[in-house]
Amino acid sequence: MPDFHAYANSFQAQPRLGLARIRDMLARLGNPEKKLRCIHIGGTNGKGSVAVFLDSILRHAGYRVGRYTSPNLVRVNERITVDGAPIDDAPLHTLLSRMEEISARTAEACGEAPSQFEIWTAAALAYFADCLCDYVVLEVGMGGAYDATNAIDSCVMSVLTHIDLDHTAYLGKTPVEIARTKCGIFKKDCLTHTVVSAPQAPEVEAVIREEAEKQGNTVTFVAPPPPRKRYGMQEVFFFPGYGDIRSGLAGIHQIENACVALTCAKLLGVDIFDAQCGVTYAKHPGRMEILREKPLLLYDGGHNPNGVAALTRSLDRYLGDTPRTCIFACMRDKEIGQSLAMLAARPTRFIFTTVQDNPRAMTAQELQRRAQDAGVDGECAETLAAAIARADEIGLPTVICGSLYLYADLPRELRSL
Repeated sequence: MPDFHAYANSFQAQPRLGLARIRDMLARLGNPEKKLRCIHIGGTNGKGSVAVFLDSILRHAGYRVGRYTSPNLVRVNERITVDGAPIDDAPLHTLLSRMEEISARTAEACGEAPSQFEIWTAAALAYFADCLCDYVVLEVGMGGAYDATNAIDSCVMSVLTHIDLDHTAYLGKTPVEIARTKCGIFKKDCLTHTVVSAPQAPEVEAVIREEAEKQGNTVTFVAPPPPRKRYGMQEVFFFPGYGDIRSGLAGIHQIENACVALTCAKLLGVDIFDAQCGVTYAKHPGRMEILREKPLLLYDGGHNPNGVAALTRSLDRYLGDTPRTCIFACMRDKEIGQSLAMLAARPTRFIFTTVQDNPRAMTAQELQRRAQDAGVDGECAETLAAAIARADEIGLPTVICGSLYLYADLPRELRSL
């Protein structure tokens, strides 16, 4: 491989599922995953938020916590954190140099080079083992059964966020088919013998119970409470055993994600103060993130109908019927009709733009044409900066959404990363 570091850090346009390559790499690394206590998080939407809440809770409880998530927003270092801090450049360079030889041997043994995601997953598990992490919060990349993170043989518990349609070309055509794929992360060798799940549709819930029973696990389905009050866009809710808690992440939908994490924490015996502080001080850039108060500029990574539905529920709660501007960009493989219809349910001016330097990105012009086919009109801006400038001229509250990858295109002064 001419430039391994460039390859490892490049964008992987075509997912490659399967466990042969990742397991070969881990074996050559001395199977670091066997030294780790992993909390494995799958689902369609909310995985990153649950991971952030749980990471924060466990760190406040005094544990050394590794967290592996994807995709990154600005720097690849964000994917591997220990005690809340992304891996520094120097240890990352050393880690990838170590992976270069391992990957070459795996390519020879398996007949094809490992994917970028497989390289990062193996590297992260090795790094967490070297750092002697007490817990690892491990977010599934895509799917479950054949995702690289599922190379672990055991876990502390399996966690599922809400399951809906996404990546149907790889995971299944219906929520039930997708649920079976995502339930592939359940393990017989599970320390707590427990699956914690967000609320699910009845047919998906039945699949989760069936698949958990096969592995000797019980399922705890979370029942999020109603909000009690709010501070700006942060909600306060009551959680049994932990009392009133204020979410550090904005949005009405974050109550559910926080409750999933709190259910895990309760099973692990985390005390009240640490649980409360962990949820209140959690940070997750790019998810209902207020970039600017006046005029309001908000960024959310919602990129499929379920994510956009969560976003629009929150916008309706906080903005009501106030007219707004929506800056929207997405990948070519996304079905946008349903998402745009939800965003257009309130008076909305649309500005379409293009995610820069991403081979999967849909151009603003193509997005505009497809939106028109769905009955939604809007204007085009070639870059996010140009779209924000146009939105400021319009002068309405503005939400940026459609893709997490768009975050890197934000002007530096607006980013929290």
